Amino acid sequence: MQEKAKHQEHGARRPSAEAPDAAPSRQTLELDDVRRRLSEASGPEFWRSLDELAQTPEFEELLHREFPRQAAELPEGVSRRGFLHLMGASLALGGLTACTRQPLERIVPFVEQPESLVPGRPMYFASAMPLDGYARPILVESHMGRPTKIEGNPEHPASRGATDLFAQASILGLYDPERSQVLTHNSRISTWQAFAEEFRNTVQALSALGEARIRVLTRTVTSPSLAALIEKVLAAHSEARWHQYTPVTRDTERLGMEAAFGRPLSVRYDLSRAEVILSLDSDFLTSGPGSLHYARDFAARRRAVDGSMNRLYMVESSPTNTGTLADH
Repeated sequence: MQEKAKHQEHGARRPSAEAPDAAPSRQTLELDDVRRRLSEASGPEFWRSLDELAQTPEFEELLHREFPRQAAELPEGVSRRGFLHLMGASLALGGLTACTRQPLERIVPFVEQPESLVPGRPMYFASAMPLDGYARPILVESHMGRPTKIEGNPEHPASRGATDLFAQASILGLYDPERSQVLTHNSRISTWQAFAEEFRNTVQALSALGEARIRVLTRTVTSPSLAALIEKVLAAHSEARWHQYTPVTRDTERLGMEAAFGRPLSVRYDLSRAEVILSLDSDFLTSGPGSLHYARDFAARRRAVDGSMNRLYMVESSPTNTGTLADH
């Protein structure tokens, strides 16, 4: 009995703050005091351990901290009930901050109601989204002049009504709070007229000194109208240069086609007639300008209706979506 009590007392004690690695000292539990308390008690009583029965200082400290080695220490004078009250009040006040009153807005009806605009009925517009220098045919759903959903154009052979993750996510860019709403110059709101005047004056001043070196930086441009405007600027200023930059380019493919055929060409595959497909580290079903068209043709040949199916062999350095569909 005495050894068991000493073992439990040893488990309830903590090492001292001065020597955290030192073993706690053992103290003898006096059984005479325990017998005396039992003889003085009246009625049934229950104890979780002999330490609780003996009311030792170590057990009092254990009850005060409950989790002495793992729990964070609370400041003196703060009980558990008080701590829970503070936490509950903090959560309640935090929820009240979301109940802010929005400013009043006046809704003004149309003076002349547009003929094709019906409140609650969406309108659809055929458009195109540029990606990697190619146009993706899309169908934009609009409510009261606000685009809300993008789908593929079912009448265009490039997509046949399908979209990819880039087209679906592009709608979020229209409502991005970080998107610039106005034209700025040196962190101040400006206008296109002010930009044109300052650009013209700067170019004229540099031309007089013979130092009109202009650099135009754009992403990949395949629009004929935009390219024609930039060519006019380059023709008016002989020292101007046009630079195009894209984070992920297809320069390697272009150089390979130029080395094979003598000029840069773009490859288009006809997977609807392919019996065996070998892909060498090419995720052609997910990335690339013709991925939607390729995915439809590939899926059409995977339906074993007449007993013939295409076979896809994939060799890749890292797993891709196309690799998950490969037969080998």
